[in-house]
Amino acid sequence: MPLFRRGRRAESERGLKSLPPLTGQRTAADVLVTPERALQVSAVYSCIRLLAETGSMLPVGTFQRQGKHRVPLDHPATPLLTYQANPGMEAGEMWAQVLGWLLLRGNAAVYVQRDRAGRPAGLWPVAWTSVEPRRNMDTGEMVYQVTLADDEWAPITEPGGLVRAEGLLHFKSFGVGGVEGLSPVGMARQAVGTSFAATSYIGGFFARDATPGGIVSVEGKLSDEQYERLTRQWRDLHEGFDRSHRLAVLEAGAKWANTTLSPADASFLEVYKLSRAEIAGIYGVPPHMIGDVDRSTSWGSGIEQQSLGYVLYSLTPWLTRLERTAARLLGSPDLYVRFNTGGLLRGDLATRYAAYTQGRGGGWLSANDILAKEDEPPIPGGDEYLVPLNMQPAGSPAPPAQRTRPGPPARRAEETEAPALEQLAAWVTRHIDALSEFFAGQSEEVLAGLSVRPDATAEELLDTAAANETLAALLFELAAGLAGEVGTAAAAALGGAYVPEETTAYLATGAASTAANINTTTVTKLGETLAEVRGGTIGIDAAPAEIRASVAAMFEEMTKARARQLAQARVAGVANFASHEGAKHAGARTKTWRVWDTNPRPTHRRADGQTVSIRDDFTVGSRRGRWPHDSRLGVDEIAGCTCRLQFNV
Repeated sequence: MPLFRRGRRAESERGLKSLPPLTGQRTAADVLVTPERALQVSAVYSCIRLLAETGSMLPVGTFQRQGKHRVPLDHPATPLLTYQANPGMEAGEMWAQVLGWLLLRGNAAVYVQRDRAGRPAGLWPVAWTSVEPRRNMDTGEMVYQVTLADDEWAPITEPGGLVRAEGLLHFKSFGVGGVEGLSPVGMARQAVGTSFAATSYIGGFFARDATPGGIVSVEGKLSDEQYERLTRQWRDLHEGFDRSHRLAVLEAGAKWANTTLSPADASFLEVYKLSRAEIAGIYGVPPHMIGDVDRSTSWGSGIEQQSLGYVLYSLTPWLTRLERTAARLLGSPDLYVRFNTGGLLRGDLATRYAAYTQGRGGGWLSANDILAKEDEPPIPGGDEYLVPLNMQPAGSPAPPAQRTRPGPPARRAEETEAPALEQLAAWVTRHIDALSEFFAGQSEEVLAGLSVRPDATAEELLDTAAANETLAALLFELAAGLAGEVGTAAAAALGGAYVPEETTAYLATGAASTAANINTTTVTKLGETLAEVRGGTIGIDAAPAEIRASVAAMFEEMTKARARQLAQARVAGVANFASHEGAKHAGARTKTWRVWDTNPRPTHRRADGQTVSIRDDFTVGSRRGRWPHDSRLGVDEIAGCTCRLQFNV
């Protein structure tokens, strides 16, 4: 069997599989659409120019994943992708050419020049018209037949121009199978052809039009003298802007009539405008960014909102395709290419400065970091980072001002109490909002699954493992912030310092356990709801719409009542733990159980006033625990509990 299957039959099959080709077929407007002709349509040129120039102006970087961190990468391909693609072309110009070919033909090619060690030494864009992709039908390996045109040059060393896949970066647009991407122009040939025809017609209309501005008609035939007299009289009285709207006096039965654009010509102008919007939609570009301002945008009235929408929904999908293909040069899944769109997303002055203030106060931006973002020179001492006293990150050492000084302090409180739930209302609200948003996301996931499979089970509709991971991370982040605030306050009241790294493991374990319990309950409730709607009160033959309505109602209740109950319990538990640990870190020796409910349960009433060592357990009924809402006390002793601790030095 030959290495490559060639011939007209293979080419015909390949053409059929790649959907309509770019050239060779006329449109309904009887226009042959070619790339050159498509670029003559102003809307096509504007879209391609906008996307290509915007993408090529962005900074490009190469990075490596190291655990949770991302660090800049030093790789032979880095300068080629970010600075100079080859001796005669800058990297930005290369990206502009790649995007231009990708947007016009749906495919772009860059030949990879390598040195003797096999490392990338140059990147050379090659016109896609000079490339023919082929597949080895025995091994499935892709190779590319590169036949350069007379005005092209690239240092291709492969015999016969047969370049293996690792020697050529093939950038592809959206496709539905096959080895080539679909050409946006080829797939939208009808809209492009209609726009080209409309442009040509309008140009010819103005070139050839002989429509008069108005007509004066008389009955019968005028002599030459009468004709000249009537024409001269009309021009002398009414021709010119300073003579407009004068009283017209016509004699001998003469009549005046205005002439207007014919309905056909007027409607053709509307077709021209409509085709511009359609072409903008093909490329995902908002019409107002290519000059079509007849229709207002739904992305907001400000430049910031419009730029954000353009970057997210128009430009980013194309950049992502470039990043994924270019990452092949780096040779490892941990290495990647990234276009930095931050410059396009800069807010106005007030918004930027507010963000800088948050970053500076939060401790992740220094003064020089902010100055660098504004292209300003650094200042002496500007590389220091602030450490907020009440938001110390988990695992970080306490700032010097918080550490316990050796020896007894000048003034030291003898006792302090854990905060009441009412004092933590802001944290309750944050938990409610976070849980409600999480449940709303699960609702969308389940409803989408039911649209595809109305008979799916609860376990099939919810990915419990993924949900546990997401919710655990969310709860841990909230717990770390709450514990830092409460623990720091408790330690400071006793003259000491809270050590957050000693609480990280407990908070992480508690977040994972709570997330698993919440999601298990959700799956159970979802299963019960589905069982009821499918075979219970609504009927075994319930329509998909009824099933979705019942499930939506279940999640709606969860985002309200259940989110509040869980938030209050979570805040109370974390706050009691954090105050206990903060007091212990500050040197508290004993702790006392205090009841604040006017009608407590009997076991809690008997525990009121019980004092034990700071590291010992309380006895509450038949259970033992270190603080109110300790998981070791069990659900019966935790639910609805409002008890608090008093710490004694």
